[in-house]
Amino acid sequence: MQIDIKQPHDSIFKNVFDDIKNTKDFLKAYLPTELVEQIDFDTMKHTPTEKRDIKANKTHFDLSVDCLVGDKKSRVYILFEHKSYKEKQTIIQILRYCLVLWENELRNSKKNLTPVIPFVFYHGDTPSGLHDNFSDYFNVEEWFKKYLLDFKMVIFDTTKIKDNEIREKMNNNAFVMTSILLMKNIFEDVDSFKPVIKSIIELNDERKIMLFEYIAIKKDLTEDEFNDIIIDLKGDKEMPSLAEIWMERGEKRGEKRGEKIGEIRGRLNEIYNGIKRGLIFKFEQLGESLFLMTQKIEDIEKLQKIQDALLVINDADEFKRFIQKQQ
Repeated sequence: MQIDIKQPHDSIFKNVFDDIKNTKDFLKAYLPTELVEQIDFDTMKHTPTEKRDIKANKTHFDLSVDCLVGDKKSRVYILFEHKSYKEKQTIIQILRYCLVLWENELRNSKKNLTPVIPFVFYHGDTPSGLHDNFSDYFNVEEWFKKYLLDFKMVIFDTTKIKDNEIREKMNNNAFVMTSILLMKNIFEDVDSFKPVIKSIIELNDERKIMLFEYIAIKKDLTEDEFNDIIIDLKGDKEMPSLAEIWMERGEKRGEKRGEKIGEIRGRLNEIYNGIKRGLIFKFEQLGESLFLMTQKIEDIEKLQKIQDALLVINDADEFKRFIQKQQ
């Protein structure tokens, strides 16, 4: 397990929940009780996180599982959207993911569509501002909502959850508990989340090196600064693992891994191509000049935000301003 220096938040989320046991333990703690009681967790498994829409464009989900639920043993998807920052377009992204899943099922002549439970995992530094129900995004009177498309999301927002609640609910899985606490507190100053670092030190789990690496990347600590913190917390036995992290970071910062660079460049090219197609399709000739602006950006998260904006911004000038904000 390693943290992608370009996308550390996404990386830690996927590393934690790529383990189906971790996903199950988390969902048992944070899905609504009526769902937990009806889901057959023994049937739960990860599903592919890449689908193609009707235009053959790739869509990537952060995490997806399916399972059987209820007396009818109906199949259901639980679709995760991970966010480490406040994003107005989250609800549109989720709706688009649902549509892509259902488009694929209809193309494959599936008689009944598979229900989707959207689950937002949010650990930004301010509240997400998301509504549970899609109909709440419309400014209409209550009686009118029955005529609107509607669905309910499960929102896990760490800004609204106390550390003690996470410790209590996830006490059956120390690695997931500590990982969530770390993601929740990563935006605080280092002194504020020393208790979390102490919990990492106490973990009897080789995966904790990944958590140390996440801290080192996000807090931009020097080797001496990080070592001093660990020693102060009586974590001397972690020093060999930390030495491995600093060696790894040296490789990453020096970009000695040609293979890793190739992966990043390949992902960038994939996103660039998707943005280019979308801009030209939507804005025709103006799309070319807008695309040239995006090529100055190499941050994958920012490029993904631009790609997502294609779904909701229909004015070229507004889109230009949006790109400029990402530069």
